Amino acid sequence: MGRFLVVFLLYATAVMAIPIDNGVEGDPEIECGPTSVIINFNTRNKFEGQVYVKGLHDKDECKNTEGGRQVAGIELPFDTCNVARTRSLNPKGIFVTTTVVISFHPQFITKVDRAYRIQCFYMEADKTVSTQLEVSEMTTALQTQVVPMPICKYEILDGGPTGEPVQFATIGQQVYHKWTCDSETTDTFCAVVHSCTVDDGNGDTVQILNEEGCALDKFLLNNLEYPTDLMAGQEAHVYKYADRSQLFYQCQISITIKEPNSECPRPQCPEPTGFNAKKQTPITPATSRPENPIFFRVLKKRSAEFYENTMDVRAELNAIELMSNEDSSLPGGLRNSTSTQEGPYLKRLPQGVCMSPIAFSLFLSLSAAVVAMTSAIIVLLVKPMKRI
Repeated sequence: MGRFLVVFLLYATAVMAIPIDNGVEGDPEIECGPTSVIINFNTRNKFEGQVYVKGLHDKDECKNTEGGRQVAGIELPFDTCNVARTRSLNPKGIFVTTTVVISFHPQFITKVDRAYRIQCFYMEADKTVSTQLEVSEMTTALQTQVVPMPICKYEILDGGPTGEPVQFATIGQQVYHKWTCDSETTDTFCAVVHSCTVDDGNGDTVQILNEEGCALDKFLLNNLEYPTDLMAGQEAHVYKYADRSQLFYQCQISITIKEPNSECPRPQCPEPTGFNAKKQTPITPATSRPENPIFFRVLKKRSAEFYENTMDVRAELNAIELMSNEDSSLPGGLRNSTSTQEGPYLKRLPQGVCMSPIAFSLFLSLSAAVVAMTSAIIVLLVKPMKRI
């Protein structure tokens, strides 16, 4: 009887550990449309979960809960749900980027869920203009060389300019905001960072660098330093919004031709004071209803000449708020973790064993059964000895 009980409890524990019987089949199907991006997933069984944009689970317009079929998907217009648009100069065009999570549980993230970073590239066509030209007997050959524009990026590093990129950080942790541009030529271009904003992905946008590249709030970000012609950076301490952990940074980098035997022009900025960061009002189109505005995450319009030599760069950071009785620093593995995992898994830390209430109850029942069986065996062995 005791042996049967042990086998039954072990079987019950195994049943409770079975994951959701569903999952993504193959790669997602991406349709890069003229005004929106459509993402569809083929599932092994009928889908009963939800597809949503990472960080915007509580926004109905950024989530799709339709189920009942072996396919799940979502359509994201360019001007909603934190869809990022970044201009590229080489190749010339625009990148449209978002991160989508497919969850097979209607309320929680489980081991079968997946997160995908979706990116569409819209290439600009080169325009060719021709005209008739009469040439005399002797002509002069004109030789030109096309120098590609630099490719720029925005990184948030741990500690200083040589640190590792961070995605998770605690409030108050020292990080280094770094902007760099890579060029095939040397001593040819100059770069200036300006028009930087930070937002929570929900329309709350604050400007931290103005259009001239000057800092507005010394507690958020000080005036930038320019160690080289194509690099800018500054140390800062991590902060966060009151109720949101995600921070989305966006800046503009203007590229100019460097004059021979001269230094690159730099912003002449006064020393920033505190609490002067400007909160930007979200743009609401005339066609949208006041009770449900659509937030546009676009920057101020620029002239055609200025627009051609300016590119947008972005960076993201998750700020974690620790209580006063907790350790003030995160483990190195979590601090420097990146989003290269297949799904939204949390790294397991070697601090103990975690058990659900049901598993704990089964563990206690199993322990009691083992003790009872041991006691019964001892009693059965002791009785024959007494008779002898």
